[in-house]
Amino acid sequence: MRFTTGGLNPREMGVLRIGLFTDTYAPQVNGVSISLQLISEGLQKRGHQVTVFAPKFPGYTDDQPGVVRLPSLKYLNDPPIYVAVLGTPRSTWSLSRKHFDVLHAHSPLTVGLLAYLTASTKNLPLIYTYHTSIMDYTHYLKVIGGTGVIRHAARWFSATSTNLGHQIVVPSPKFYRLLLEQKVKKPIHVIPNGIDLSNFKTAKNPGSFRNRLGLKPDTPMLLSVGRVDPEKRLDFLIDAFALMADRVPDAHLIFAGDGSSRKKLEEHAAATKVNNRIHFLGMVKRVELPDLLHDATVFLSASTTEVHPISVIEAIASGLPLVAVQDEAFEGMIVEGENGHLTPLDVDAYADKLASLVNDPERLARYGKRSLELSEKYSIESQVRTLEQLYMESILQNWRGSFVSRISEKLKF
Repeated sequence: MRFTTGGLNPREMGVLRIGLFTDTYAPQVNGVSISLQLISEGLQKRGHQVTVFAPKFPGYTDDQPGVVRLPSLKYLNDPPIYVAVLGTPRSTWSLSRKHFDVLHAHSPLTVGLLAYLTASTKNLPLIYTYHTSIMDYTHYLKVIGGTGVIRHAARWFSATSTNLGHQIVVPSPKFYRLLLEQKVKKPIHVIPNGIDLSNFKTAKNPGSFRNRLGLKPDTPMLLSVGRVDPEKRLDFLIDAFALMADRVPDAHLIFAGDGSSRKKLEEHAAATKVNNRIHFLGMVKRVELPDLLHDATVFLSASTTEVHPISVIEAIASGLPLVAVQDEAFEGMIVEGENGHLTPLDVDAYADKLASLVNDPERLARYGKRSLELSEKYSIESQVRTLEQLYMESILQNWRGSFVSRISEKLKF
């Protein structure tokens, strides 16, 4: 992707003052919050001044500089979600005393709206990243009229809020196509998510999770990492594992993460004949995640609501083979027959592919090596540099537009 910056590079333009606006941030653990923390740190390493605006999370203190917490109200209990309250003295004062060159919104809710209002009043360029298809999460809402009404409203809201940005970023081609279908009119740029690849190249404590679970070094360890919520289809993974368990009699299925479906899934697992080989770790600390991934044999996913999952990038950066349900979100990350397998949303087909892979040591090694090669294009450094170029393009376009408008006003008689 190429951006036009009038011949200037980021270093020549000096320090940028960047405002990042998000409705989800630490201590929440999800792809958006993790990605934003990496972007903020990456921009700061390149010398820019970054301020993150996010809802206040009671009892949590930020250890990252430049985070402004806005007054919030609890919206959901499980998982806990807080929504920022606009128009309070705290939020108004926090923004009035800040000076920015560019704003970047990462959600369409109240903090995203705050970014739009700030950009409008201060005449600043606004970048908007479309991280999530809210149509896939309407099951969390219950209103009169049912699911159809909710999805129709969600589709309208999605397109309308996205069009508020001057430039739109999507993490994958999947969402580029989705926004075209939704008639989004602003320029759309595909900028893949990135991670600090060096964190996942080696394990600091190899074997630590196997020891915790009582598993031998050669025991096949099948791993899923992420939120334990309905859209992740973790019950599908349990069913597939139960089907293939006899073909790999020493394999174990591991879930790392927490969420609203955990109790239901634990009950589902307990009802299978292999319940003693299914483990729920709960939340795993970010610092321990490389150890967990390096202990695993294969990484699993059954979700079709992903965008450009950080968890999959972390898995391939750790050299893991993968088995997932076919979805456009995995384009470029999981290549059929090279570093993993993509199956239909069919339990039998998934179980067959998984059992075949686990029973083939040569293929496991070959796929793992290919995963490492594919991961190289997903560095946080690459993502930050590309964002930096987009920021500069937007600043220059905004300046030119403002300059032309001012001259036009003066030339009026």
